[in-house]
Amino acid sequence: MTYKYLERLKDDIYNCLHCRLCTFTWKWPTKEGWPPGAFEPSCPAGEKFKFETFFAGGKSWLARAVLEGEVDIKDPDIVDILFACPTCANCEQQCTLEEPRVGYRHRIVAIIEALRAEYVKAGMELPGRQKAFGVHTGKEHNPYMEKHEDRLKWLPSDIKLPEKAEIVYFVGCTSSYRQKQLALATVEVFKKLGVDFTILKDEWCCGSPLLRTGQWETEWVSVSKIAQHNVNEVKKAGAEKIVTTCAGCYRTWKIDYLGEVYGDMLGAKHDFEVLHTTELLEQLIKDGKLEFKKEINMKVTYHDPCHLGRHSGVYDTPRNVLTSIPGIEFVEMPRSREVSWCCGSGGGVKSGYSQWAVEIAYERVKEAEALGVDAIVSACPFCYRNIGDAIKTYGSHLKMYDIIELVNQALG
Repeated sequence: MTYKYLERLKDDIYNCLHCRLCTFTWKWPTKEGWPPGAFEPSCPAGEKFKFETFFAGGKSWLARAVLEGEVDIKDPDIVDILFACPTCANCEQQCTLEEPRVGYRHRIVAIIEALRAEYVKAGMELPGRQKAFGVHTGKEHNPYMEKHEDRLKWLPSDIKLPEKAEIVYFVGCTSSYRQKQLALATVEVFKKLGVDFTILKDEWCCGSPLLRTGQWETEWVSVSKIAQHNVNEVKKAGAEKIVTTCAGCYRTWKIDYLGEVYGDMLGAKHDFEVLHTTELLEQLIKDGKLEFKKEINMKVTYHDPCHLGRHSGVYDTPRNVLTSIPGIEFVEMPRSREVSWCCGSGGGVKSGYSQWAVEIAYERVKEAEALGVDAIVSACPFCYRNIGDAIKTYGSHLKMYDIIELVNQALG
């Protein structure tokens, strides 16, 4: 049997030394009373299922076994091993944190996603609602079982946007259909700041949920068609930049559309500058074009979205914007930046293993509670939703905010 998706990553798969560094955080930020280099859990899947194959090294060896014919990709017993993983990339971080670097783990997430694609290509069933959102994306261009014609219903009728602009605000499916308040806050901030922007009238899902769950080219949807459509729509708008509040859309536009793993397959390479909203806001602050008018007296901590942080390397910018808001008292969580604990929503886990996704997020909630903060702040609608769900489910006193909400409040 030929595994065209895994074959592209064969060198990476065979480079795993099985050293097990991926199973824990081996360089912990120094805290008073803690020894340097203390070990802490890093892998949500491994910690949950307590079996080697659920850790990254085990998945690499599984990929090798599939290539060598020792494991059948059609074995239904491997479905949880393949899909019960938020692909947070903490394993990659631990493998490559210091020299000497093994190197291949920069693409361990790609290996996991390729395994999933082979599983889907073989006609096997996906967990939870994953296939359903894939089918619906093929029909209505979003994974939320909503009508495409309702995508912009959150936008007030009195807000008029131009046909063409320097910036396209790529809203994303989650903010369009679920966390609508984040989309509205973003538009309000851009309006207050005089940003030259528009929104695509025919925006489709960026394709991230499909790439993450192996639904690349199926009978119900084609990610390459989706990606090419979105690129063409931005070109029609005459834009030079794409700005998004969603960390998943950010990674997809900036890395997947252009990178070596998916770029050739998608055929949607572009020359737009891709910015997260916090990157645009930070630049406006530096240029003296953003001045806050209102204090927000609140003690907060920041949660790094995996797609913005480990996947894309954006750590300082959201913190710079957050701490520039008058009245904000900022406290860092012990697991932050490169070793941040995942919110549990990514990689299809929220749709495939919804209860477990909330359990993962609760670990983050407990970590924040121990700091005595009033709220957790993040910069991704997926993190916003899942951590918010954990706060409600477990009865925490914490509030959940996206940075764009606080910026909008502080602008007055």
